[in-house]
Amino acid sequence: MKTIPVRLGQRSYPIILASSYRQLPQWLRRLDLPRQGWIVSHRSLLARYGRDVLGPLTRAGWSLQPIAIPESESSKSLRIAERILAMMARQAMMRAPLLMAFGGGVVGDVTGFVAAVFRRGIPYVQIPTTLLGQVDSAIGGKVAVDLPQGKNLIGAFYQPRLVYNNSRILSTLPMRQRRSGLAEIIKYGVIADPILFAMLERSVSACLALEFRAVQLMVARSCAIKARVVSADERETGDARAALNFGHTLGHALEAATAFRRWTHGEAIAIGMCAASELSVAAGRLAPADSLRIRRLIEAVGLPTHATGVSREAVWRALRYDKKFIRGRPRWVLPTRIGRVVVTEDVPEGFAKQVVHRYIS
Repeated sequence: MKTIPVRLGQRSYPIILASSYRQLPQWLRRLDLPRQGWIVSHRSLLARYGRDVLGPLTRAGWSLQPIAIPESESSKSLRIAERILAMMARQAMMRAPLLMAFGGGVVGDVTGFVAAVFRRGIPYVQIPTTLLGQVDSAIGGKVAVDLPQGKNLIGAFYQPRLVYNNSRILSTLPMRQRRSGLAEIIKYGVIADPILFAMLERSVSACLALEFRAVQLMVARSCAIKARVVSADERETGDARAALNFGHTLGHALEAATAFRRWTHGEAIAIGMCAASELSVAAGRLAPADSLRIRRLIEAVGLPTHATGVSREAVWRALRYDKKFIRGRPRWVLPTRIGRVVVTEDVPEGFAKQVVHRYIS
C-alpha cells in the first residue's frame, strides 16, 4: 500500500494505492467519516464487486445504501443528479451522511457534484474502478455535469475526503477502457514526465495487459503528478492545472459535437493530443520528431488519431461553448518537448482551424 498526499491545507486528503478493499474502513475511521450514507455506482459493478467493497464496510459498522445510475456519459446530467438528490432528500433525517462514488469518471463526477450541492456540501469518497478514474478524474475535486452545449459546464471545485485505488480491480477492464485510461497516462508523460513517456513506449504490451508492475508504475507516477499540480493550483487560477488539459480543448469539443456517444473520453483526448502536437509544430514550439513520438505512441496503444464522420462546424461550435474558451479564443495546451507544455490563447483562429481541420473529416 502506498499513500500520495494532496496538500490543500484543511482540505488535504490522501490517495491510497492498494490491492484490495480490506483497509478501506480503517481509512474512513482514521478520517472520522460518517458511518451512514449512500454509494453511487452502476448495477453491473454492484453485482460484481458490491460484496468486495461493501462487505468490509458493513462488518466495520458502515451502513451505505446503493444508488444505481446508467452506464453512460448521459448520466452526467442534471436529470440524473436531481434523481440522486431526490432519493437522498427522502431520507433527510439522516445526520452527517457520507457519499461514495464507486465507478469510473462519470460516477465520480456526478457523485462529487451531488455531494457539493446537497445540504451545501457533504463529505464524499472516491473509489474509482477504471484506469482513467484512478489516475485522473477521481483526483482534484473537479465535479460537474454536462449540458448539450458542452462538457462539464455546470460544476464546482469540491474535494473528496479520500481517493482509494484498488489496482486489482483494473484487471477486468475491457480493452477499450484500458486504452481510454492510457490516453490520460500518455498525457501525463507529455506534460510532466519524460521517464513515464519512455516507459510507455517500451512497454505498450505490458501496459495494455495491465500487468501488475506496469499498473503500479503508471498509476503511482500519474497520481503523483496530479496531486502535485492540484496542490499547487487547486482552482486552475494559473497555468499549472491548466496544463492538465493537454488534448482536452479539441477532445471535449469532439465529445460535445457527437452528443457524448461516439468516443470514450480517452479516445477524444487522444485525437486532441495529436492535433495540439501538430499545432505546436506549426507554431514552431515543438520539434517534429517529438510530435511523431506522441502520435506513434497513441497509435501503438490502439487509440484514434483522427476524427471521422463528424461535422467540422459542429466541433468548432462546441469548442466555443467550452469553458476553456477565454477572451474569445480557445485556450490551447501545446507541448514544447516531451515533459513540458505551455498554456496559451495566442493562437490565431484561422491558423488553429487549418491544423485542427486536418484531424476532422
